[in-house]
Amino acid sequence: MKGDKNKNFQPLFTGKTWLTYTLFLLVASIMSLFFTTLHFTLCKEPETVTLSSLINNSADVPFQFRVLVPWMVNFLYKLNLPFLCSPIILFKGIDFLSVFFLIIAFRSYLSLFINNDRIVSLFSLALIFILPFNYIFYSKSFGAFLYPWDMPSILFFTIGLILIYKKNWFLYYPVFFIATFNRETTIFLTFIYFFTAIERNKIKTVLFHCASQVTVWIIIKKYIAILYANNPGHGLFLNQFSNNLAILSDPLKVGILISNFGFVWIAVVFYFRLIKDHFVKRSLLVVFPFFCGMMIVGNLPELRIYGELIPVILSAFLLILNNLFQLDISQSSNNNKS
Repeated sequence: MKGDKNKNFQPLFTGKTWLTYTLFLLVASIMSLFFTTLHFTLCKEPETVTLSSLINNSADVPFQFRVLVPWMVNFLYKLNLPFLCSPIILFKGIDFLSVFFLIIAFRSYLSLFINNDRIVSLFSLALIFILPFNYIFYSKSFGAFLYPWDMPSILFFTIGLILIYKKNWFLYYPVFFIATFNRETTIFLTFIYFFTAIERNKIKTVLFHCASQVTVWIIIKKYIAILYANNPGHGLFLNQFSNNLAILSDPLKVGILISNFGFVWIAVVFYFRLIKDHFVKRSLLVVFPFFCGMMIVGNLPELRIYGELIPVILSAFLLILNNLFQLDISQSSNNNKS
């Protein structure tokens, strides 16, 4: 009996697992620091939306509406802690921590679909190779801007994906609430929930959660709009639809648009059939409402506006890659047997 207990008992972390995960965290921290340094060095602050104006609550709207990080910086700075001696250090620290925890969150998200810790750890580090395409590489040609909410927004979006997948509404709604103060693109999590749940859940349940999220989103956006009603700028948004139609006829700018997500979206299109997981496959449908929304409110070649889609597109690509590896191994094994 005792032997049976020992046989069935499997520790959560073995010595080798701890070593592997510690190494993963070390590499993730180095990569995060490297990216944050590049982010703050190569990207510039817009004249009407500087980091100083954001913490002074005087930046142009709608940019001032993304208040979470400026509020956090103001709060932490007023604590007068010796290691938080300037707002810029706080902005850099939040950026670094957001990227670091984004890698960890993305690893957790991938682990829902890939049952191999080493592969999941390796795949999750691919984020660092994708982020520069959306936030840095186009800087010289089109002026990549530095916005403090960009990295936290991808982190929140990835956590939202995990919680939707697990149907953990107890944690999801607080995350959704806080994240909406950071950036309004949280509404696309609601689209993902709808697309992934509509065929597998009762319609009343799906509509209830969609309505609840939209209600929370509208209340927060309305509150922030009232709070900063006297700020300069374009109000809730600047209609970019006609400009974006013209952009789609410019080969150079279309070329920049094609480089989105480090080009991995191309493999997702061509190998879509290799995505076996229903959630990952259905979540890709969010690309269509997202792009339609950005046609109206965004500047299409400004690739940072698609940042929240990175975990959606990249996870699909990595699942395709994993399945191709599995097919290769299976074919090799069959050839060896024959």
